[in-house]
Amino acid sequence: MKLWLLPLLLSLTACSGYNGDKALTNYQQRLARVLDTTAPDSSLPAAAKLAEQRDLKQPLPDLRLDITDAYATRRCSLDTLIGERNSSLGKVYSASKQLSYELRFLSQLQLCLSQSWDNTALLSQLQQVYQQKQHSIDIAFNNMLLTDDTLRKELLGVSKTLPVNSATGISETWQALTELTLLQQFISEQNWQAASNVDIEQQLQVLYRYNALGRLQYSLRQSTHQLSQVNQMLTDIKPEQLCQPRPDKQQLEILANIFNKFFIAEVQQYTVNLQSYQQQLWPLLETLYADTPLHAALTQRFDTTMQQMRGELAEHVRWWQTLNSQCPLQLAPKS
Repeated sequence: MKLWLLPLLLSLTACSGYNGDKALTNYQQRLARVLDTTAPDSSLPAAAKLAEQRDLKQPLPDLRLDITDAYATRRCSLDTLIGERNSSLGKVYSASKQLSYELRFLSQLQLCLSQSWDNTALLSQLQQVYQQKQHSIDIAFNNMLLTDDTLRKELLGVSKTLPVNSATGISETWQALTELTLLQQFISEQNWQAASNVDIEQQLQVLYRYNALGRLQYSLRQSTHQLSQVNQMLTDIKPEQLCQPRPDKQQLEILANIFNKFFIAEVQQYTVNLQSYQQQLWPLLETLYADTPLHAALTQRFDTTMQQMRGELAEHVRWWQTLNSQCPLQLAPKS
């Protein structure tokens, strides 16, 4: 892909207050009209399937302290945590709240074990619970990643593309994912105090508010599909045919205008933005899901789809390059 054909406009004259799919549709329709051809009409291929939540959730071991012993641990607030878990709300915790509880319990229990204990029997029981809780925390973390409703919505995607110009919520989404990867790191390091201080619910609320991940993966899939349709439409339109034996100057002027105003200023700007969002967010998402059953499907939805989009874009640019070499028109936008 030659740089001369793909300059980024410093100032966009075209209105970009609409989303990427509309920009691509507008571009496709204008090309079809001036070239007197018909755009293919095919449905968006299905995304890589994600396993169902019910098939991904794993039960946590049911570890209980004798209630008499629990009262004996009042001095380090274990009794408060045990009471919270046994409450009506505690019994129906979501996966994210369950993880938060388990981390707070581990952090508090770690502090308890650092104190001196006269009751060696209770100390031994607490040490056993601590070891068992450490072994099961990965289950709690994976349950949050794989079954939380907010994360599930982001992973499934939504049928709404991102805007042509800068999308809101990208930096906030990056920060939320960064916090979750830090949480993952703290758990692997068994740094329970730091892990328990991560506000999981706040990060999930940010992801829910902006829905950037869900829209990004749909935007990547939709743009790949629409660019593929444009390329199929141009399969039988040979650039040299537009210039020989005599070029239609009016048609070429219209094509140049479409290239500059609708491909460069909108379609290209949109795909450049999508690649930027992908480069920011996908590495964090991949880190979170690398060792989960969803990794392969998510790689297909995000990374593979982006590579396919780049391939379709490169093929489309080659068509314009050939046209520019065959016909007397200036495709580079004017400064």
